[in-house]
Amino acid sequence: MRTRMVAVPGLLLVLAASTAYAQLEFKTYASAAGRYKVLFPGAVKTEVIPVKTEKAELKVTVESVELRAGTSFLVTFVDAPDDIAKQEAKPRLDKVRDGNKGLDGKVTEDKELTVGTEKYPARDVLIEKAGGFLRNRIVIVGPRVYQVMVQGPKDVVTSASADKFLESFEVTK
Repeated sequence: MRTRMVAVPGLLLVLAASTAYAQLEFKTYASAAGRYKVLFPGAVKTEVIPVKTEKAELKVTVESVELRAGTSFLVTFVDAPDDIAKQEAKPRLDKVRDGNKGLDGKVTEDKELTVGTEKYPARDVLIEKAGGFLRNRIVIVGPRVYQVMVQGPKDVVTSASADKFLESFEVTK
């Protein structure tokens, strides 16, 4: 009896969280600097993070909406140095996927695709990590690498809301 009393509230919390994510209010967000638009589920926070590599100092722009329970919707973009930008798309996509996976992650889905009428090379990846899941659509447009991501519990990153967010991403001029 006691087990049922604990299980029922837990189940109600999961159902309430799933319903809440299904009812998110998405609004179009257009990034002039990023040259993209997407439907974000809330007010967007922008942060520019300097990253030093062996060959260059890059500036990664992260535009995100953080929700409860460690769930985030993000778009990042960075312009690669010329020598990397001239490489074929597949190894660049592999490198981004592997970097996100890290040492402790496991890629559970990996699908190549194209995005937009221009058919930009892209990849959809689902990564399982100790702290949750990362669903990522990586898009390469010339030297620029976009990542459209949802982080959180598996039921959220594979939800209709996550689909809506990823599918709404579009590169602008």
